Amino acid sequence: MKKIVFFSGGIDRSGGTERVLSIIASGLAARDYEVIIVSMCGEKKSHYPLDERIRIYYMEAPGFSKRIIGNIRKLKDIVVKEKPDYWVDVDIILGLYTVFVKNRQKGMKWISWEHFNYYTKFPYYAGLRKFTRRMVCKKSDYLVVLSKEDEGYYRSNEKIKGELLSIPNPSPYEAKESTKEREKTVLAAGRLTAIKGFDMLLEAWSKIENEFPDWKLVIAGEGEEREKLEGMIASMKIKRAELPGFIENMPDMYEKASVFVLSSRNEGFVMVLLEAMSFGLPCVGFGCKAGVKELIIDGKNGFVAEPEDCDDMAEKLRKVMSDEELRKKMCRYSTEHVRSFDIDCILDLWENQIFGK
Repeated sequence: MKKIVFFSGGIDRSGGTERVLSIIASGLAARDYEVIIVSMCGEKKSHYPLDERIRIYYMEAPGFSKRIIGNIRKLKDIVVKEKPDYWVDVDIILGLYTVFVKNRQKGMKWISWEHFNYYTKFPYYAGLRKFTRRMVCKKSDYLVVLSKEDEGYYRSNEKIKGELLSIPNPSPYEAKESTKEREKTVLAAGRLTAIKGFDMLLEAWSKIENEFPDWKLVIAGEGEEREKLEGMIASMKIKRAELPGFIENMPDMYEKASVFVLSSRNEGFVMVLLEAMSFGLPCVGFGCKAGVKELIIDGKNGFVAEPEDCDDMAEKLRKVMSDEELRKKMCRYSTEHVRSFDIDCILDLWENQIFGK
């Protein structure tokens, strides 16, 4: 039985990275791999459910960059004790630690699993991330990115020593067409932060709202931009845009909506698009970096607007909102297309390209 260690910054977090980790790790455990998770920071509880066979080490580190020497010692002890066949960093910056422990186990393969696209602008550790990326490209056995587009950016900008692979994230839901009656709702979802571009979405919506008096825009999520967005709704006299906050039952929202919209300025891999497509939603999104065009097949299951072009976003929304037959066709294609991202397909990629070698 092969042994895989996933090294996480903190599995108590509620982010998309931790969600995908829980899905992949649990899927591999179910396929009879011995799976261990090493969580650097956080409390002793995973936010997302994990297969009961997975063992967890909690390092209880006070932060990523604190007590570095002590953290390295703990990691070395884990490597020596567990003797893993594969060590997977669940974020490229964790390579700053792994580079010091990778030689403690002969033959152990080092995989760096990046969850942000090459051109992501980080508000913190930006220089350190750039340095770590270059180091990881030269020293890791595998570098896994989330899209073919991002793979191209790495090949164009970095010297890769090991294997560079693009393996997308899996959809957390089984693909199905909704049996519920669709409401005339354009749905968006995500944290209310600048990077999600909901300010641009409101601007685009303001251009077409009066043309569609029986439609509404719903932006599900919570975050620091709420006050700004509420101010925009008031100042632009938008009548039918709602900010309901965090929604516990997102599947119900997906089943009832008629269109999903992505307004992000930047993405790693767009999990909300996968989720929306799993419920047969036509999708309209800015073609930001990276991977949006691998999920939205323009004219098939939705439309891709020019990045940060609110006029183009308004036009693409207008097309899909005004044509019920087009929405039905896109609905069928969405459900069909998303099946290639189901968990078994993605686990097969991990096995065939890395763990099965």
